[in-house]
Amino acid sequence: MDRADLLVEIGTEEIPAGYIPSALEALRKRLLKLLQENGIECDAAAAKTYATPRRLTVLVPAVADRQDTRTERKLGPAVAAAFDADGNPTPAAKGFARSAGVEVDALQRIDTDKGERLGVEVTVGGASTRELLTQESTWRELLQLGFPKTMRWIPGDDFAFARPIRWLVCLHGDQVIPFKLAHLTAGRQTRGHRTLSPDVVELAHANDYVESLRRANVIVDPAERHASIDKHAHALAKQAGGVLHEAADLLQEVSFLTEHPAPVLGHYDAKVIETLPKEVLVTAMRSHQRYFSVEDAGGNLLPCFITFRDGGDHGLANVVEGNERVLRARLDDALFYWKEDCSHSSDQKLEALDRIVWLEGYGSIGDKSRRVAKLALALADELSLDVDRKVLERGALLSKTDLATEMIRDGKEFTKLQGTIGRYYALADGEPRAVADVIREHLHPRFATDRFPQDTASTLVALADRLDSITGCARAGFAPTGGQDPYALRRQALAVLRMLVDRQWHLDLDEWIARAWDGHSSVTEPAETGGAPTPEVVSELFWGRIETLLSSLPAEIVRAVLSVSVLDPVENVRAATALAELQGEESFDKLLAGAKRCRNILVKEGRLVEEGQAGSARSRQLRQLAQQRWGAWVEQSQGKSALAFRPDRLEEPAERELVKAAMKVTPTLQEGLAGEDHKKVYGALATLGGPIDAYFDKVLVNDERPEIRENRLTLLQDLHYMFARFADLSAIPSRG
Repeated sequence: MDRADLLVEIGTEEIPAGYIPSALEALRKRLLKLLQENGIECDAAAAKTYATPRRLTVLVPAVADRQDTRTERKLGPAVAAAFDADGNPTPAAKGFARSAGVEVDALQRIDTDKGERLGVEVTVGGASTRELLTQESTWRELLQLGFPKTMRWIPGDDFAFARPIRWLVCLHGDQVIPFKLAHLTAGRQTRGHRTLSPDVVELAHANDYVESLRRANVIVDPAERHASIDKHAHALAKQAGGVLHEAADLLQEVSFLTEHPAPVLGHYDAKVIETLPKEVLVTAMRSHQRYFSVEDAGGNLLPCFITFRDGGDHGLANVVEGNERVLRARLDDALFYWKEDCSHSSDQKLEALDRIVWLEGYGSIGDKSRRVAKLALALADELSLDVDRKVLERGALLSKTDLATEMIRDGKEFTKLQGTIGRYYALADGEPRAVADVIREHLHPRFATDRFPQDTASTLVALADRLDSITGCARAGFAPTGGQDPYALRRQALAVLRMLVDRQWHLDLDEWIARAWDGHSSVTEPAETGGAPTPEVVSELFWGRIETLLSSLPAEIVRAVLSVSVLDPVENVRAATALAELQGEESFDKLLAGAKRCRNILVKEGRLVEEGQAGSARSRQLRQLAQQRWGAWVEQSQGKSALAFRPDRLEEPAERELVKAAMKVTPTLQEGLAGEDHKKVYGALATLGGPIDAYFDKVLVNDERPEIRENRLTLLQDLHYMFARFADLSAIPSRG
């Protein structure tokens, strides 16, 4: 079996830079999967990818020229049905032989568990790689790479790609695999740089790809272009007397915008640095023009920029002049926006929010700001926080005022500065720095790895803002369904949970969801066939995000805790983390086994409230019962007769010892709850593992005497609800 490198290049019109990395990885994975599923050996681990704006390429080393072959036993009809009374083969035997590609005489008789059947050993596989890869249907399926947007450009053909495909290359070593795709046929001809080397490039061998394109002024390796751009950008920044304003995302984007990057240094009027905030200048340079900023050692901007031309270094003077002219227009726009916005006070901007719709039928941004301020103040009271209430209220009211500014509303590339520019406008109007900080900070975290708000007031406004948005959107009928989440409510809910855990603020979120929901009570409910939405829709959303937050822990532990918990993320995280640490310990495994036996008996006897999904009505019912029964254990340990079972009917030593152990551990459980020490709580529960194990070994629950049997079942019921106060232990498999 011969092996050679396989080269596949998809040549296109310029693909958007942001599309390329994920599409390139998808092409690599799909091609390797195709080879693997068809039994074609290759060095998959050494596969390489290359890309420019005009091409996506995969090079797979040591690809076999044909499939592996293997012998398989193929079973046919029963012998009784394969031959007639005279021993002649029936149509069933002949058809089977024909399908296997052999004569009837070559068939074997094979004993199976279903009787004697005809069979034959056949060789499968062995098809050539060329045959597999020349099928057009293979490539139409393989090139579905998950682009955010695609286009069709071939009349009468529904094949879609990010941009029109202009050429195809497919080489197995030095041999062309001429697959067809619509009007194109793959060959060995690729294209050089569009302006520097516009001629066709002939590839003699798959291994010639990188160097052949280099001679045609295309640096096809993204990593090489990335390193070159980084090196030249830093060198030019140093030449200009400063350092590069680091921007890893911009660096990657530029590396996928060019095939032959050439550095360019340009300048702009230094006066704008004194007027416009740094973030505005950096955004103006980066957003549309992909310019790198330069700053001094103190982080102050210098009046110059670095960009990269896709081509050689000829005619750079004209390139510099053109880039400077474009940037000058951008900065003039930004300066106009800035001066116009600064001519209006904070209160005027706040008043303008009443003219901006938040959700159709759900009031204005001004209404939302007032709801958020009210909710933030209520949260501060609930959490007993030491926070300046004037700063909190003013910050909440002004938190959205930049949405009424020219810079954010009409600036297009500046919209990402929401919060940041609002802070600058507030300071320019004389607002306290703490208020201005709320405007910027309340939008964090913006994404999963983003930081949290840096002060208490900002965090309260961030929580109130998201609770208001989630409940309002859900009430308007926009709760997430399946893959649809147009208002990113899942992300906002997760942000709420993460902020509460970060601050270690205890909240019963079900209660605060209801309060935020009621804040929208003046609006009209959407007409839906299933009835108007309820706050439970939002609760379910948060329960789902809690599971996401705890996804690093065993799923059964998370379910065990959440099924009996209130929606308090701090409590949920602490409890699940502490419980997970006990898994595998012998005493804990005994407790789990005992809890499961206890539950099974009670279910069989119909004496148990079934556990439900976290946040469900059954879950709430179980939690309420568990709270009540736990209170009875506490009273019993204090000498009060509160438990349902009768201690005077405990006959066996093992059952008396179990009750004694439960009574002994109750104060420790109380201390753990009071101190929020979940390790102490679950550690104390684990001490009951031995006594409950001994109980089930030595005590017959279903005693013949009705009163004894009833008492033992009642004891198990009380124990079950004691456990359920802390977790559904019966749902956790032991790992001992």
